[in-house]
Amino acid sequence: MAPAGRPEASLRESCPGLKVLDQPEQLIPYSFDGTAELTQLPAAVVFPRSTGEVASVLRWSGKHKVPVVARGSGTGLSGGSVPVRSGVVLCLSKMDKILEVDAANLTLRAESGAITSAVAAAAEKAGLFYPPDPGSMRISTIG
Repeated sequence: MAPAGRPEASLRESCPGLKVLDQPEQLIPYSFDGTAELTQLPAAVVFPRSTGEVASVLRWSGKHKVPVVARGSGTGLSGGSVPVRSGVVLCLSKMDKILEVDAANLTLRAESGAITSAVAAAAEKAGLFYPPDPGSMRISTIG
């Protein structure tokens, strides 16, 4: 069960410096994904910039029993990033770095907010090919 009152207040205390949206007009774009038929307004949206911040949010959510839904750019068509009522959206779009391209081992490591077209370009620069080619590749994210 979520903490009494608004959960984002204790979230801000537990994760200082983390960008938190909590106003209804700010939350609307995060209440649906590419399907748009499924909507649910979250209590808050957070934008971690590191795995440490992700861990802090997840520790907080576990302690307070607040549901968390991870989200990239919200282009999915299956409702996977639609939040749960009174939950928190963990928007990973700020974690967008290409971390490593290893052509010898045919691998690329990227943060989950990396844009699909940036991943494809990084692979191509290393002489590799990233085959997924969604129509939304200029705005869709890896995770």
